[in-house]
Amino acid sequence: MNLNFEQFSVGDVINFEKTFQQEDFEKFAQISGDLNPLHHDAEYAADYANNHLIVPLHLIIGPLSRIAGMNFPGAPSLYLSHSVRAVSQLKYGETITYSAKIIALNPAKRVMKIRVLGLVGARVIFDAEMNTRALRFEWDQEIDCKVSKASLKKRVLITGSSGAIGSAIARKFAEEGWSLLLHSRSKRELNEDALMSEDNISLELIDADLSTNKGLEKLIERIEILGDIGAVIHTASPPLNAPLRDLVEINYSALKSISTAVLPQMCRQQYGKIMSIGSTAMLSLIDGFEDYAASKSMAASYLKRLDAGLSAYGVNGYVFAPDFVATEYSKEIRGSAPSLLPGEVASKLYDALTTASSFMTVQYIGSSGAGVYGFVPSSTGEEGSPLSVAASKSDEGESFIFEGDDEEKLVKGIKSILRNASIEEIRNGGMGLTPGWDSLAQIQIMLEVEGLFKRKFSSADFESLKTYNSILTAMTTKVTF
Repeated sequence: MNLNFEQFSVGDVINFEKTFQQEDFEKFAQISGDLNPLHHDAEYAADYANNHLIVPLHLIIGPLSRIAGMNFPGAPSLYLSHSVRAVSQLKYGETITYSAKIIALNPAKRVMKIRVLGLVGARVIFDAEMNTRALRFEWDQEIDCKVSKASLKKRVLITGSSGAIGSAIARKFAEEGWSLLLHSRSKRELNEDALMSEDNISLELIDADLSTNKGLEKLIERIEILGDIGAVIHTASPPLNAPLRDLVEINYSALKSISTAVLPQMCRQQYGKIMSIGSTAMLSLIDGFEDYAASKSMAASYLKRLDAGLSAYGVNGYVFAPDFVATEYSKEIRGSAPSLLPGEVASKLYDALTTASSFMTVQYIGSSGAGVYGFVPSSTGEEGSPLSVAASKSDEGESFIFEGDDEEKLVKGIKSILRNASIEEIRNGGMGLTPGWDSLAQIQIMLEVEGLFKRKFSSADFESLKTYNSILTAMTTKVTF
């Protein structure tokens, strides 16, 4: 097959799988000279490696050579460089999926930058960046892996699509050329003809009661068969006055189950957007919305953690919180209050989902705001003052104020390790909360802090100081060296 460098685009992805067995280590050991018992001695591993043997990182990343030599770019490749970060451990017998995505191209020099993830489901084993160069502009080669071409128009799953907001969102995505998987609880009243009139629209409808295991399993089975969900918009919800248990089942538990099903395929594509439809009631007390707001806040907390762990790999969580919307759903509670139209919500939501927006978008009549959701410092800044729950603005200068060179120095030091995390996420986060702040990054951060401030931390400190605030507090008690 005739190939040329111009066929490649930023966003192109390939995937393939491999399973390492213990006999692979024997070959690796002969070549590398690595005889570490963690990789081959079961008794040693029982004491020091959580009772399982660990596949060596350099054995795991061997297939990076396949990516360069057979795919990106292929036969005429020159392997220039790579950087690798171990995230979690791989056991022998586990199947690891390699996801390689082109993230930058230099056509003049025929150079490409590739991000590679090693995945077991949605668990990241390693992430890497590699640079390769094609020695020729054109060459002949058989295809090794199927390339998923770059496209911003993916398949979107919209739950609760027969409701006024859900159907408006479906029409907006249809107009923009996305493929649709539309869910509703029972036979839809959705106007399929209006959606199918759009050019090149792939439309699939599925009815399932998400409050039952059977209904949830039906939807998840279809998600896994399709394997190409690029976005999820969860609009399904019981009535506002439904029992709290019913609200939690749909607004939180069903969303979490759906997310668990789509995350492996999103990670393989290194692209994914999961959005919960919330409400401004999450930010203020509105009579009649207490249980609804509580269940939506559970969803927001879950998606915020998801976003923190996977945003560095192109998979994001979002919350979209409109004010009152002119639908039958909220008619009894909103009364004659001014309301948004479903079409207005759909348009703003689409913009928020398809641009580099903040975690949470709040839409009012004639205005909107963006930021994060959770605890933020009170405006007084006094010690012991209460924390408030809010969607804080993404403008870091407005939401957080720092005093003293040490605090600024600490933020910059952590930022040098967590390059994909915002300053706000660092200041209010920690291990498991801030994007990229995992167990390996924890060690790197503590070493960086020791070097920056010339303070010595114990091994216990390395284990316990897992948040920005705890590190900042501990710095005042440590002696310099």
